[in-house]
Parts: sequence; structure tokens; C-alpha cells
Amino acid sequence: MTLPARAPSPINSGLQRSALLMRALGARASAVWSQLSPQEAEQLSAAMRAMPEDAAAEQRAVQTYVTSMATIAPAQAAAPSSFWDRLSRHEGSFVASLVDKESPQVIALVLSRLAPETAASAVQTLPRALATEALKRMLSLGEIHPAAIRGLELALQTRLDQASPSRTQGGHEHVARIFDRLDSKAEQSLLSSLDTAEPGAGEKIRAFMFTFEDLANLDAASLQTILGSVDRAVLTFALKGAPAPVSEAFFANITQRAGDLLRDEIEAAGPIRRSEIDAARSEIIEIARALVKRGDILTHDAEDELIE
Repeated sequence: MTLPARAPSPINSGLQRSALLMRALGARASAVWSQLSPQEAEQLSAAMRAMPEDAAAEQRAVQTYVTSMATIAPAQAAAPSSFWDRLSRHEGSFVASLVDKESPQVIALVLSRLAPETAASAVQTLPRALATEALKRMLSLGEIHPAAIRGLELALQTRLDQASPSRTQGGHEHVARIFDRLDSKAEQSLLSSLDTAEPGAGEKIRAFMFTFEDLANLDAASLQTILGSVDRAVLTFALKGAPAPVSEAFFANITQRAGDLLRDEIEAAGPIRRSEIDAARSEIIEIARALVKRGDILTHDAEDELIE
């Protein structure tokens, strides 16, 4: 006598559904396995071994998962921003100052989690050799265990908390950072108006400002450090029509051959929009300011003269 075929057991528990899904995904589920604790992994493995082969059920599990993710995705968009979202709102130069003493592998991991604009700004601020090595590591960066990511987040959060007080600037310094980004005509006009409205304010703001023209006053070692961190194309745009003292200071700190090549590139660039030149100069100033904060270069107060 032939017994009637037994109907497949209903899949009632979340563990059983997860087991079906993991079996269907196979090797593609490696990222999920990496997020499980040893106990969770053992429970799921046992459930997978206990379940009979059922290709149709596995396919239904995959379809259910895809459908549920399509439903959940819009809700996730409204979730609170992650640590990396918050970190990405900071200037790239500040983020670079948090990680510039780390290994290239750690920096590569940080860059991979940041918004592209912040990561690009951080790369421009980091020393060229370190940035290059970190980018090379990013090319082969694989899956990272969640525990390692969480540990890195906690370490960076601690540094962020410690750095926050020093980033809370006085009023004049904060206004100076705004003036640093204005073109020279707007800067002079607004400083004059502000000084009229509040006598003495202009002088205090100027004391905090660090302009492109100030680069001519840096020593040779500081200029060479900046040159090592600035992209060649950015330098070409920045030196287009630059004041003679600034150009001479840069050319004095590169070889004769490199200087000749740079002059040829500036000439070959032809007419360049003022906005593009200002953007290039602002980028160099941001790099210089970050290097000053890290202590890699020094600026000298004009009133702090040397006495022989």
C-alpha cells in the first residue's frame, strides 16, 4: 500500500525562515554570517542541518526577504543618522586630523565609510604618501567584522568629543574663517563696514585670518610641506595671476626643472575663471590651516620678531 505523501511542515519560526533563506543564498550570505555571534551562528547552522531539502521553500524565503526589504527601505530613510553621517558633516581637514596618526588600513576603512565629498577633502589634507597608501588599501578593502567597525566608531567618537572644545571658536576667529573664503574685494569692503560698525573688530578679525598672500611669509620647510600635500592641478590654478611674492615663494621651493614645467603648465592652461582660481587658492589655504593645527607647519606673527 502506498502511503499518501506528507504535506511539507509549515515554516512557523523566524529561525526556520532564516535557515531557509541562508541556505538559498549560499556563499552570498557571507556578510550576514560575519554579523552573527558564535551562539547565533551555531543555532542557525543547527536549524539548517535539521531542515529537509526543499528548493521551492528556499525560493519562497528569498522572495519573502526581498519583498520585506522593499517595504522596510523607505522607513530606514527616516531613521536617525549614523555616526558616519555625522562625521561626514565635519570638514575633511578636521576628519583628517582625527586619523592622520593611524595606519593606512585604518584610514582606508574610515574613508570608505565617509560621504565622498568629505573623504575627498580629507584625502587632500592628509600627507600625500599616506593618502596614496590609504587609497591603495581601499581598492582591496573587503568585508569588515561589525565589532571592528563599532570599535573604530567608539574610538573616533572619543576623539571627536575631546576635539569639540578646541573647535568651539571665539566670535572673531569664527568670523575670520568666513572672511578667509571671500574674494579680496568683498573681504575689504565687509571688513571696512564691520570696523565702522564696531571699531576695532576689523583688526581682531585680521589677526585670525590666514590668506593666500600669507603663504609668502612661511618658511621653506612649511612651504615644502604644503607642496607635498597639494595636487599639481590645484597648484597650477592657484598660481595663475598670483601675487609675485607668493609665486616666487613657491618657485623658490621646487627644483629648477619642476619650476619650468609648472610655469609651462600655468601658461598652457590659458584663461581661467576667477571662481576656479579662488576655489584652488581656498583649497590650499584649507590644507595649510589643517597643517598648522596639527603642528606640521608654523606661522609667525609679524609682531613676534626675532631679536639677535
